[in-house]
Amino acid sequence: MNYFSLFNLPVQFDLNLEVLEQKYQVLQKITHPDRYASASEQEQRLYLQKNTQINDAYHVLGSAVSRGEHILDVRKVPRASEQETIGDTEFLMQQMELREQLASAHDVVQLEILNKTIQATTADYNERITLLLNENTDDSNAKAAVELNKLKFVVKLSIETREREKHIEKSQG
Repeated sequence: MNYFSLFNLPVQFDLNLEVLEQKYQVLQKITHPDRYASASEQEQRLYLQKNTQINDAYHVLGSAVSRGEHILDVRKVPRASEQETIGDTEFLMQQMELREQLASAHDVVQLEILNKTIQATTADYNERITLLLNENTDDSNAKAAVELNKLKFVVKLSIETREREKHIEKSQG
């Protein structure tokens, strides 16, 4: 299923998340199972299924990595293997440096500095992926698949950094 079609949105990586949220709210109201409590069992099942699809689509389209992977799926482009990502030594070195910064960060200020670096890195990947997917050639889609794998690493690091920051704040407060 093409989740972009479900939400009547263009198939693009750079998506307006506010518009996505608005369309989600409308579709949720239309398909919410409680609205069909007096309907036949078959209709109830149908709307429950549709409501589940809408929830799934919203979560996929709301996440940059999942959205990019979905675009590749819609275009029937194979996803890049981790080997292709790991083969980029410059990327691996950058990731190792960032992970070392995370491991050695012992206060919130250090983590905020790391978070800013991660945010800038994420923005760079988002920009590159947007350009590659907008180009929509076999070569650009394959490159976008590799860049999406890299973005996954950065997103994971971002989550770990925020968790570490919460842990430090909790232990200090």
